[in-house]
Amino acid sequence: MDERIKKYLIWGAISIAFFLMLDLLLVIVESNNPDSAVHSFSDAFWYMIVTITSVGYGDIVPVSFIGKGIGYIFIFSSLIVLGILISSMSTNISTMIEENKLGYRGTKFENHIVCIGWNDFSHMVVNEVLHASRKVAIVTNRKDDVELIYNLYDKKSIFVLYADYDNLESISKTNPDMASEVFLGFEEDTAALLYVINFKKRYPKPNIVVAIKNHKLHDTFLTAGVKYVVARNEIASKLVASYVFEPDVAKLNIDLLGAAVHDEDFDNQQYLVTEKNPFLNKNYDDAFVKLKLKYNIVLLGISKHDNNGGHAELLVNARSETVIELGDYLIVMVSGKKKKRVEKLFGISEGKF
Repeated sequence: MDERIKKYLIWGAISIAFFLMLDLLLVIVESNNPDSAVHSFSDAFWYMIVTITSVGYGDIVPVSFIGKGIGYIFIFSSLIVLGILISSMSTNISTMIEENKLGYRGTKFENHIVCIGWNDFSHMVVNEVLHASRKVAIVTNRKDDVELIYNLYDKKSIFVLYADYDNLESISKTNPDMASEVFLGFEEDTAALLYVINFKKRYPKPNIVVAIKNHKLHDTFLTAGVKYVVARNEIASKLVASYVFEPDVAKLNIDLLGAAVHDEDFDNQQYLVTEKNPFLNKNYDDAFVKLKLKYNIVLLGISKHDNNGGHAELLVNARSETVIELGDYLIVMVSGKKKKRVEKLFGISEGKF
């Protein structure tokens, strides 16, 4: 038995015994007084209960000097009981609010992104994800980050958990098994690699996305079970080189990588082909022409699925006869003002499901 519970039980037993002895003494000093209403132990017990609970019916009152003294003890005890109850309720409410703020009560987010590790890079990633209308569960090991993150974002789209990264059991409060992807925002590649190995053992379902500094570790992370590995320096070097000899292309690539925040922005998006998709079982050229002419949307390619529901091949500017099948992903370039229209047309929101 827990020592604290044991201590409470002992003090509870002592308190009950003390008040029962006072009741017995009250009966002894009051029962012989003709003016007293206390004639039995049940009368004394009733008087004790209504006094300690601050009900105070007034139907039974002691008249002797000792009886009134016992009454004072009951009255002052009622103040102590009320103080304990109010203090306990206040403490429990404060604890509940604090636990909820720190994420200890978990989230019911589904098809969301879990971001483990909070830093400047993670901040930029979360910004883009939220612009794409996705929900994010963030795990940080710094308590000060919690309030900061909630001040930055809408609480309807954000869940924050304060936890030790190595405590994988606590990560379950982010509902990772129902997440579409888990992004690791660690500063060191070695720490991220070790974390991936342990994380996959505990949570094998979600896809893991890692941004690494050393591009030579790309294949190592894939072998460890990471679905998507992004080398930060490699992307930066390609963009810098592109700015050197084709700056307009580089600028366009930067714009298309970000979410379409404003109506005039453009964004590359992917949409799962469901039974509601009007281009299901149509060929690529038919979809390309109709999307461009009728909706001013550019079809860039198709991500074809395999028999297990995975994505076996990315077809950029696919052949004319390529058939759009159930479970494929259509990759389109669309402006911000067209996004809602595209989601209505395809019958699904953007992103991977």
